Amino acid sequence: MLSTVVFCEEDSDRRARDLLENLVRTLGSLVSANVEGLLGDVAIAGPAGEGLGAIADHAGCALIEAPGEADWLRQAIEAARGPDLLLLRSGRAPESGFIEEAGDFLLGGGGRAAGLRAAPETLAERLFPGLAPVAGLIAPRASCLRAPSSRFRRLVHFIRPAVTLRTRARRIG
Repeated sequence: MLSTVVFCEEDSDRRARDLLENLVRTLGSLVSANVEGLLGDVAIAGPAGEGLGAIADHAGCALIEAPGEADWLRQAIEAARGPDLLLLRSGRAPESGFIEEAGDFLLGGGGRAAGLRAAPETLAERLFPGLAPVAGLIAPRASCLRAPSSRFRRLVHFIRPAVTLRTRARRIG
């Protein structure tokens, strides 16, 4: 089972309403993974004062709020209960097949990490899918704790996932 952190990214242009709607839609996309037993505990990590508490209460999730992305990611990783994490960007939803592929990856385990790329949105990303940004990361909690406190991109760069999942995460916001 994965300890899951759905996190908001720092973005000064994002409106609070969009932030909340994207978060709810991302959480909704994970319900089947939770029912199938892939996910254990789920936490929301994001900026303080944006109304995330109401969503966390309704969804039965833990809530981690802090002033900056590096802080809320670090605190969420520290608070996770399981040995393996799924970090997922708010506003993204794993496509069908994710549950099976992630489950197979975890069975193969061995302390490895896997990246979940965003579905291609530009012509360049369609031609070269490796250019699509990483939208999620499955990694051992211990590896994430060893990473320097920073934003998600830097964490992915530090972890260097050995595997890229075939399923993608589509934009929902």
